[in-house]
Amino acid sequence: MKVFISSKLPCDADRAFALVKKSSTLVHVAWPMAKIVPSRNSFPEQWVQGKKVYCKSYLFGIVPVGERSIYFERIDPHKREIQTRENDPLVQKWDHLISIKPIDSSSCIYADEIDIKAGLITFVVWMWAMCFYKHRQSRWLKLLEED
Repeated sequence: MKVFISSKLPCDADRAFALVKKSSTLVHVAWPMAKIVPSRNSFPEQWVQGKKVYCKSYLFGIVPVGERSIYFERIDPHKREIQTRENDPLVQKWDHLISIKPIDSSSCIYADEIDIKAGLITFVVWMWAMCFYKHRQSRWLKLLEED
């Protein structure tokens, strides 16, 4: 099943892409629906194409989901896209494409597209992902307002 959520952000596309490449941004925008902490090594300051990171996820900051692997398949600064391949004990496939498209010099469209496969619980995971990515994008807006 696929999730697609997009939002208009009040910043230029290059600034949004610079922020999306930072691991601290992921941790910030996921909270409090999910707490994400590195499990094997610390997160790099910026995500690196071709690298895999491991993290532990906690729903609502307390319910452990297990270790998740996130492989950064592609980080394309020209298209302003990041493609990850992710999985954890509950979800066999969580392919996530982040794309940022300029609207004008002070705004852009930020989009999350996720392809999910989780066996019998795919629908439940898909519903949670819909809520989670709406939450993440609202946190993006708050992050930019605070800046």
